[in-house]
Amino acid sequence: MTEHRWTELAAPYALGSLDREERTELERHLETCASCRAEVQSFREVSGLLALSVAPAAPPPMLRQRVLRTARKVRSIPWLAAAAVVLAILGGLGYWRATNEARVLRTRLDVAQSQLDSTKYVVAALLDSSVAITDLAATGKAPSMRLYWNRARNIVVALAFDLPPAPAGRTYQLWAIEKGRAPVSVGIFNTSPTGRAIVTLQMPAGVRPDISAVTQEPAGGSPQPTQQPFLVGSL
Repeated sequence: MTEHRWTELAAPYALGSLDREERTELERHLETCASCRAEVQSFREVSGLLALSVAPAAPPPMLRQRVLRTARKVRSIPWLAAAAVVLAILGGLGYWRATNEARVLRTRLDVAQSQLDSTKYVVAALLDSSVAITDLAATGKAPSMRLYWNRARNIVVALAFDLPPAPAGRTYQLWAIEKGRAPVSVGIFNTSPTGRAIVTLQMPAGVRPDISAVTQEPAGGSPQPTQQPFLVGSL
């Protein structure tokens, strides 16, 4: 079995969809391969998170009544025929469950693909040869911010560190400043409770800033800064 084949089996193994022979063979390989173990673990973590994001599916409300109604009818027929009816009902239930599980799995895979596409987009923006990098720092101690400006795509990826979330009714705003011109808004953002943020913003067309800066503004942002920037950096 090739290494490519091992990688292909990681996702179905994490989802429990391998047959016994494939599962045994892969588990034997996982005992000696740290790379494949990490691959399987990553799929398990994603599937676990996605499971929490999908509402549990309940059987149709009429299913129980249908089963009971059928059970009453089969009391008077030979036990063999009754068993056949029950098996048919269970088969229908199994089909419903399989169809519903397939629909839930499709939803999970779509969410995972969307997250993967978003990650690939950010990574591609950061690794482009036209990217300019600048650090925005406060005077003295943190907070701080690092900007990746992809000139070819006009995309700015901003990473904030140790920056407490803006108070209620307020937001942070990133500005692009060209010498001799008024600041231009690149966009607004906020940080998580941990003081960190990763945001992707669009640099306004035609703007080639010499300086980037961050201010705290009213929710929704301001046309122009209403206070002195507390993070500033040169591009």
